[in-house]
Amino acid sequence: MLNKKKFIPVANPTVGIEEANLVHKQIKSGWFSMGKKVKEFEKKVEKYIGVKHAIAVNNGTSALDAVLTALNITEKDEVIVPSLTYISTANVVSYKKAKLILCDSEEDTFNVSYKSLISKITKKTKLIIVTDLKGMPVDYDKYVELSKKIKIPIIADSAESFGAEYKFRKVGSQLLAHTFSFFANKNITTGEGGMVVTNNDKLEKKLRIILNQGQNRRYNHIMLGNNYRMTDISAAMGIIQLKKLNLCLKKKNDVAKIYDKYFKNIEQVEMPYIPNYVTRHSWYNYSIKVPIQKRNKLINFLNKKGIETRLSFPPVHIQPYYKKKFSSKIKDLIKSHNVYKKFLDIPIWPNLNKKKQLFIIKTIIKFLS
Repeated sequence: MLNKKKFIPVANPTVGIEEANLVHKQIKSGWFSMGKKVKEFEKKVEKYIGVKHAIAVNNGTSALDAVLTALNITEKDEVIVPSLTYISTANVVSYKKAKLILCDSEEDTFNVSYKSLISKITKKTKLIIVTDLKGMPVDYDKYVELSKKIKIPIIADSAESFGAEYKFRKVGSQLLAHTFSFFANKNITTGEGGMVVTNNDKLEKKLRIILNQGQNRRYNHIMLGNNYRMTDISAAMGIIQLKKLNLCLKKKNDVAKIYDKYFKNIEQVEMPYIPNYVTRHSWYNYSIKVPIQKRNKLINFLNKKGIETRLSFPPVHIQPYYKKKFSSKIKDLIKSHNVYKKFLDIPIWPNLNKKKQLFIIKTIIKFLS
């Protein structure tokens, strides 16, 4: 049986008395649902990222779904999505009954393969979604140019990269829209929550109607919408979390540097690859790649030592719900499959102390040596 005091989790949200005090103050105010605190949180995110509009919602999936609704995605359309992504990126396409087209990923960055993606574009392609996997921004300039060239909107599921920077600009201002998640294990959390950011005025207006049951004013429903509203209680928590974000990212970066220092000469550990265009990684995860035949044994070994690890989500094409549909496409998605079978998330969080981290490192090296 694990000693809980010695247990080292893979993630550990940094939430404290400041969040509790502001949430308590909001509860005492008597206003719980979407209101002034949501607006305040949105304004602070707009300023932080450097975008015109931030639209708060109740989770990251709702953020994606609202964007697809605003872009009028229907059963007549094809939407391209990387297979190596969280299931919601694919599911929002299925909700619209559009045809889901999966593309492969790069084995070094884990992000979408540009070559694979462009090979999937057809006359029916209505939208492309790229994903910042593990907090690593994609090479956005490529997709900005591609969108202009083919005249098809490209959006980003940036759920894991809030606070990351692409060429010294915060992730969120590059494409038509970016969506974020504020789930409990993200770099900032509102418990559950999400955000859409955009510089497009028309898209912003439409999104605000969609998230509020299709209303343009009270009880006047002009389109089919949903209840995707964030609460003021969640927003109050988000305001404090946003204040802490830069320190959180600095501390996680320090943790990542220590891992890099000790793993760089270990032949059987492949560290995260960071391209030059990534000027700040969000370090949502620190994912190593280890030999396929040793990964599961390493997981069990670490677990017995009280170290939590996490396998990443499987590629969409091998998920039970989608497996039959994409069984003939596996050869096109082989890199996604190969990456998934090798990588492993190990603990990274702001207050992970050096003593615990060195224990993690030594335990991994001991097993692999």
